[in-house]
Amino acid sequence: MSSSAVLGKYLWHELLTTDPDAGAGFYAKVLGWNRFPYEGDPGYAMLGNEQGPVGGARVMGKDPLADKVGPNWLTYVGVPDLTAALATAEAKGGRVLHAVTAVPGDGGRYAVIADPQGAVIGLYEPGGGMSGDSAAPAGPAVWHELTAENPQAALQFYNGIFGWDVVDTHDMGGHVGTYYLFGKGTTQMGGAFIRSKDLPPTWPRWLVYMDVPSITAAVASVKAAGGKILNGPHQVPGGSWMAQVLDSHGVPLALHGPKEAAAAAPKAAPKPKAKPAAPKPKVAAKPKAKAKVKTKAKTKAKAKAKSKSRKAPKAKVAARRKGKVAVKSKTKAKPKARTAAKAKRKTKTKARSKARKAPRRGK
Repeated sequence: MSSSAVLGKYLWHELLTTDPDAGAGFYAKVLGWNRFPYEGDPGYAMLGNEQGPVGGARVMGKDPLADKVGPNWLTYVGVPDLTAALATAEAKGGRVLHAVTAVPGDGGRYAVIADPQGAVIGLYEPGGGMSGDSAAPAGPAVWHELTAENPQAALQFYNGIFGWDVVDTHDMGGHVGTYYLFGKGTTQMGGAFIRSKDLPPTWPRWLVYMDVPSITAAVASVKAAGGKILNGPHQVPGGSWMAQVLDSHGVPLALHGPKEAAAAAPKAAPKPKAKPAAPKPKVAAKPKAKAKVKTKAKTKAKAKAKSKSRKAPKAKVAARRKGKVAVKSKTKAKPKARTAAKAKRKTKTKARSKARKAPRRGK
């Protein structure tokens, strides 16, 4: 027995198909899934994306359950006590198609039933380590739709097993009539309406809607991958779009999402890097600055003086040269005058010396 929190929640989905590479081709192209073996059972195929596993796959002709149910997407709903749930189902007119089977590695137990009107659904009791919050989510399956000859009676049957209630109704008109929205509390989990006589017997009574980012792109991918569009795409209440299709091996499913992919959010502008704090000026920085100014001023003054001297008129240059020559000539004249004075002094000296040497004459 597991936690009561799992009651009525969609916990797992399985693709039942004739495709020997179940889930590898069509679903990889349309939904971006990969196929890989399950660790607990190498013969069981798992389907998943970068977020993790989204379901499993069984191949008809190799799996007894797939042979009993036929091509379909099989939904498993959580119950806290599988034995008690099966007893309730049989008491209300349901029948067991696949007996209780244990999932390897304490993964819990499951079984498959058909309701009194023939709709097939799986019951899953998670392992001891799983609670309602940690049990495997429904993945990309966002809606589940039931067709029945008597939708009200069918929903009463499921209420006794899963606790689902009718939370709202819509008059769809025409052959559809009333559309019953069911769920738990105020949470809508699916819809049910009268099964059309135009539907082929192989059309599943439970139809799974897979979420896609763009209905337009998904429909194009379905065609390119060998699938077929049966209904749509068209808009549904709430603003979303849907399309009912067949995969490349004839399994029905529905696609649900916006008509076009949402535009990517613009990247946020990078935050400017913080400017480094300005270093404190050194005390010696100011004198150096003044010295540079003075040096520059002197250099400019010299340059201006040279410039002026170069631009001086020829007359001034000539006058300067004449003045220099005159100074030179005066300088040369001085030595000649000094030489003449010396010669005169020498003559006087000789005359005196002669006068001293002459003999005195007697009186």
